[in-house]
Amino acid sequence: MSADADFDHYVAARWPDLVGGLEDEGVAPDEARLAVAEVLLASRRGWSRRVRDEQVDVSLWAEVRERARLAARPGEPAPHGVRPLDPRDAADPWLARAEVQRGARRRRGLRRGATGLVVAAVLAAGWAWWAAQPRPPAVREEANPLPVNWYAEGELHLADVVVELTDVEAFVADGPDVAVRLSDGELLRVEPDGEVQPLDEAPAELDAPTPAPAFLPPGRYDVRIQSVPLPEGGWAHLIDSSRRYGTQEAIRKSESGRRAVLVCRTVSSCDAPLTVVGAAGTIRLR
Repeated sequence: MSADADFDHYVAARWPDLVGGLEDEGVAPDEARLAVAEVLLASRRGWSRRVRDEQVDVSLWAEVRERARLAARPGEPAPHGVRPLDPRDAADPWLARAEVQRGARRRRGLRRGATGLVVAAVLAAGWAWWAAQPRPPAVREEANPLPVNWYAEGELHLADVVVELTDVEAFVADGPDVAVRLSDGELLRVEPDGEVQPLDEAPAELDAPTPAPAFLPPGRYDVRIQSVPLPEGGWAHLIDSSRRYGTQEAIRKSESGRRAVLVCRTVSSCDAPLTVVGAAGTIRLR
């Protein structure tokens, strides 16, 4: 079965339960349908990778709840059997509406910055301003070999795309998107498909990260560099074998040892380390 066909089959089968699950939490019917449609639309491009590498019902439900502004419930799967299938309540009209709203957001982003131009010079100055704007960051499709977002060599690696971004000071997952702060203080929002938008306000996690739990690296000379929480629960730890306890090195300093990501679903249960390849310099998880 092709990725598109599998996506359509999932949407048809799970649409009533995803919408009904939100409605049972008190979300208004139209708001619930639009929230589910927006998350599904953002997931369509990388659907085959997502089905292969994730528990779709868990991660998708977490993003749907986030979009509907409900409290997080890490590890909870989407509800089953809460609504019967109703052919009159199909997903297609809401997916189309979500696509229209997505396009409107893009157009609003393009219009920002032009509002300060004086009326008398709007045509000439507006064209000059538009021509002088930097091109959107380059985006290429590439499946992420790691279960988390990461940054190395001026590139931000998301689940299905790599976005070229220079001077990234910090970044953090913000629902299905990634919030980024550049070294000059500019805030950006990077969507799952690589589209970059201005960000008005930084999420709290960008300035005050959740403290990571105690962690003992697997190797004698392995040292934890960074840790980030996983959407479905647990933590991902970046470890490096060239470090020694007590050294005073910065995260961005070039290193020669093994860099790997270790996913721990619980405090005492961790997957095998995933060695990072293709990053000549340092790698960061936030």
